[in-house]
Order: sequence, then C-alpha cells, then structure tokens
Amino acid sequence: MKQVIITFGRSYKIFLAVAAIMAFNLILAGKIFLCGSILIGALLNFFYFISAAARLEAAEKMSQAQAKRVMLIGLVLRLLMVLVVLAVAVHISTELFIMSSVCFVTFYVISLGVLAYHERR
Repeated sequence: MKQVIITFGRSYKIFLAVAAIMAFNLILAGKIFLCGSILIGALLNFFYFISAAARLEAAEKMSQAQAKRVMLIGLVLRLLMVLVVLAVAVHISTELFIMSSVCFVTFYVISLGVLAYHERR
C-alpha cells in the first residue's frame, strides 16, 4: 500500500494535468457545475487503488486459499463502492453520473499506466 501511495505521489503532476485539461474542457463547454465530477472520479479512483493495495498487502501473509477469498471479497467491495458513488451521482443528475464515470475510467487507465511505468523502472 505504501508503494502505491508513493507512486501516486511521485506522479501527481500527471493527474493534475489531466484534471486541469478536463476542467478546462468543461469550462469551455459551459458546464462549470460539472467540475466537481472530476474530483469525484479522481477520489473514487484513488480509494479504489488504495483499497486494492491494502488487500494485496494483507493477502501476502495468508495461505493461497485465504488470499484468494480475501481478494475476491475485496473486489466485490471495491465494485460496490464504485456503484454506490455512481448511484448517488445518477440520482443528482445524469450529466454528473456520466462525467463522474468518464473521470473514474480516465483516472483508472492513467493509474494503471503510472503503476506499470513505475514497476518497469
């Protein structure tokens, strides 16, 4: 978990640049009220990866069967977390739901790339 936080900390400029570009596009489109969806997507992604890292750290000290169970339960819990946040967003407005989903997926893909890049170094 510590390694994921350090990696994200080192790559914060990438995440800020993507968030700034997304916010700039929303402002240009006249959808300033949707800028909060960028924060929702980014935080949802961050907590998703932190949760996964914590589960991996806990599973490494267990037997294979226990680790498999812990990781499966963790996956279900992370997906439920994503669904709950996006369900709240869809109740607020459809545009907020769509933007939060797009931001989550965008930051998720960037996070995978950042983690893969730092793992290769």
